[in-house]
Amino acid sequence: MQTSLPGVQQLHFDLAEQLTEGSFRGYLVFDIDGFHDLNARQGYKTGDRVLALVEQFFATGNFKVYRIGGDQFGVIGCGSEKAGMEIQAALKLLAQRQLDLQLTISGGGIASPDDSLSGDAETVKAVYATAMDLLGLAKQHGRDRIYWLAAEASDSLDMTALTLRFYRELARINNARVRQMEIESRIDVVTGLLNRRSFDDTFHRLVEAAQRNRSPLALLYMDSDSLKRINDSQGHAAGDRFIVDLSGILRDVVRSSDLVFRWGADEFAVVLENAAAETTQALAERIREAVESKTEGTVSIGIYCGVPDDSDLPVRVADRAMYAAKRQGKNRIHSGAPDEDDK
Repeated sequence: MQTSLPGVQQLHFDLAEQLTEGSFRGYLVFDIDGFHDLNARQGYKTGDRVLALVEQFFATGNFKVYRIGGDQFGVIGCGSEKAGMEIQAALKLLAQRQLDLQLTISGGGIASPDDSLSGDAETVKAVYATAMDLLGLAKQHGRDRIYWLAAEASDSLDMTALTLRFYRELARINNARVRQMEIESRIDVVTGLLNRRSFDDTFHRLVEAAQRNRSPLALLYMDSDSLKRINDSQGHAAGDRFIVDLSGILRDVVRSSDLVFRWGADEFAVVLENAAAETTQALAERIREAVESKTEGTVSIGIYCGVPDDSDLPVRVADRAMYAAKRQGKNRIHSGAPDEDDK
């Protein structure tokens, strides 16, 4: 279908202009769920009518709209999750009334996170890419929803990780000192992993989400068996290299939705949402094997998996389990369970 809407190059240009001027309010990207299936079932003319309806909807209004893919549209000026959901609802209603079609629409959006944003190419890329990531999450989590980047905390591991990455990138690009200090206070400077403060800030919310959904939460707590030996025999620079290597292994082995933290000097934690005991055990074994085979050290790992009564319980159980692995000979995995003192 031919369109009068501008494309992705103009979108990037206009984003840069608004960011430079300080007039940027927000950006939404959305597409029609199952659009290719719709074309296959009902023919390309039906698909063209859907695209024309979208263009008709935005013909009047305060938004700047761009067609950036076959059924994908960008909207500059959409400044809140509520506005995004109103666009979604209005388009679905219009399709039902005019085309007798039951459409679902997924999207990702971001409001202006900082008044001091610049309009350089890297900032535009960060805004554009983050909205696309949010659209991808909406698709993965069931479609027909709008995911919105918010500065406040989220119960979702995916959203938490994405938000932290975005603001860290903005701090790097724009040298926004206040935001940069806030993000860096949550990032370990040696490994680049989330630190203990970040764990404390997010873990209790994840526990509350697990309680509401009655879905298991897993915590892997691990401690190096080897850092003291490496420091004593080779020096602290070698010890730092070992810690960096260990953190790289954790990044490579865990799933993209899992969160990895540097808990302390040679202590690390991995949090898995909605994870079965077998999945958690298998991940712990992959970590243990990778550290043993790819570094000159080993780790002992303690596991908690379940729906916790509070946010302290998983830490206590996993910590005890890790020390049990140490007592059993190190370079081992031990799964813990609450005892009488935890009740």
